[in-house]
Amino acid sequence: MKAAAELEVDTGQRMRWRVEPPVVLRRTGPSRVHLVQAAGGPLGGDELALHLRLAPGTELTVATAAATVAQPGRPGSGPARWSVTAELGEGALLRWWPEPTVVCDRAELRASLRLWLAEGAAAVVREEVQLGRYGQCGGRYRGELAADYAGAPLLRHTTVLDGADPALTGPGGTAASRQVATVLGAGVPVPALERPVGERSGVRWARHGLAGPGWLLVVLAEDRAALSDLVNAVGSGERGRI
Repeated sequence: MKAAAELEVDTGQRMRWRVEPPVVLRRTGPSRVHLVQAAGGPLGGDELALHLRLAPGTELTVATAAATVAQPGRPGSGPARWSVTAELGEGALLRWWPEPTVVCDRAELRASLRLWLAEGAAAVVREEVQLGRYGQCGGRYRGELAADYAGAPLLRHTTVLDGADPALTGPGGTAASRQVATVLGAGVPVPALERPVGERSGVRWARHGLAGPGWLLVVLAEDRAALSDLVNAVGSGERGRI
């Protein structure tokens, strides 16, 4: 299945969109929309896309109604692909805050999130992955996160996971953690953490400063509750409150 959706927020904070199931949008607030799964998946071989455009000075929060569950397709169908692009005008603010993506056994998902921010724009972006449902090891995931700010590269980051690969799940990888999250803050203050790099019961994190107005937080956790406590605390605010 191939499907793409577009959403534009104009200078009056009015929203215009075009959708193709299963990529469906529902407005749930003055500056908020939810992505709603109109079908199961994504399944192997699916190619889904979303493009966002925010006019100068506008705001948008994008959330999801539930977790996204990537499942295997027919033999030989290849990976599922999920691509999101966002263009932010001067002073615009995007909060991308979906529920986790669960990658089931034998599934393969390749995701990409690409941001272009004009001078003075800001974004807070969360990408959270869970390897497998309960009792599963989890499938393969490759997530690419890229951002440019005022025409200059700000971030190029790739996450590669495979629940069945002993190297990627070993001490040099996730160390058996099934919950992985990355949070990008572009054009927003550095989050208040007890330490830039740290560990406490069930969760480990590292925050990196970028060569520009931004930071990246990477979190590994044994269960989602531990991960969510830290990630939600970091992302609970927006510009000036993180």
